Amino acid sequence: MKTEAEVVNGVKEWTKWWIVQRRKKLEDQLNETMSINPFMMPFLFDYHNLGSFEALAELVIASHLMTGHNTGFGKLIDEKILPEVFGAQKLDKKFRAANPPFDRSCFDEVDHIITREDGSKEILSLKAGKWTIQLTMAVQLNAAFKEIISNHEDVVSDIAVGVFYGKKDGLTDKYDILRGINRGANHDVTDLQDKVHVYAGRDFWDWLSGGASDTQEWVMKGIMGALEEEKINETAVELLNRFKSGVVDKYGIHARDEDGNLDWLKFLKHING
Repeated sequence: MKTEAEVVNGVKEWTKWWIVQRRKKLEDQLNETMSINPFMMPFLFDYHNLGSFEALAELVIASHLMTGHNTGFGKLIDEKILPEVFGAQKLDKKFRAANPPFDRSCFDEVDHIITREDGSKEILSLKAGKWTIQLTMAVQLNAAFKEIISNHEDVVSDIAVGVFYGKKDGLTDKYDILRGINRGANHDVTDLQDKVHVYAGRDFWDWLSGGASDTQEWVMKGIMGALEEEKINETAVELLNRFKSGVVDKYGIHARDEDGNLDWLKFLKHING
C-alpha cells in the first residue's frame, strides 16, 4: 500500500507536469483550433447579458479551454497518476499486443490492471463521471465482462468500474445495467454482481490504494501542492488576456457592421460562407 507521502509527492510532480502542458496551450495561442458556432453567439450574448464582443470572447474562450482542461485532466489521471503513482499497468496499444489475452476485443474498455500484494489481479475500466456510460455501452460492457469472466478468469480475479469523482448513489442506472442489474426495463444482460464492482469517489480511491480511506485527500493535497509551487495565477492572467486579444482581433471585425454594432448575420457569413 502506498504511503501518504508517496501519493502526495507523486501526484504533485505529475500535476506540475500537467500544469505546464496546459500553460503551453495558452502560450501557443490556440485560437486557431477553436470551433465557433455562429448560430449560438446571439443567444450567448443575450442569455449571459454580455455588453461587448470582448465579453463574448471571454465566455467562448472559457468554454474552449474547459473542454481541454476536462480531457487533459482525465488523461492525467488515466495515463500518469494511476500508472506512475499507484503502480497500475496501463493497457496501452503496445502492452495489449505483447500480452494476450489483453489484445482481445473484450478487453477494449479495460484501462488498467491492478496487481495486489497477494499477486491477484483486478482489471479497471475507468470512467470520468456519472454520464460517461450510456445504455448501449452499458449493455456492451456487460457482454464484454461476461466473456472475460467466462474465458479469462485465470488471469483476472475481479473487474472494477471506477468513477474518480462523485458518489455511487449519484450514478445513473447504467452502472447497474453493466453489472447485470435490471431496474424497470428488461435489458439483455447477465447478472455479474459477484465479479463486477462499481466504485465512485472516495470508495474508488480507497479501492485503488488497497484500503487507505484518506487516499482522495492525499491526491488533493498533491494537486494543491503543485498549484502552490507552480504559482499558475502569476502567468495565467497575462496569457488569458493575450488569448482573448487574439480571438477579438481575429473575429471582432467580422461581427460588426460599418457603425460598429454587432451584426450576427455578417458573422454567420464569415464563419459559414
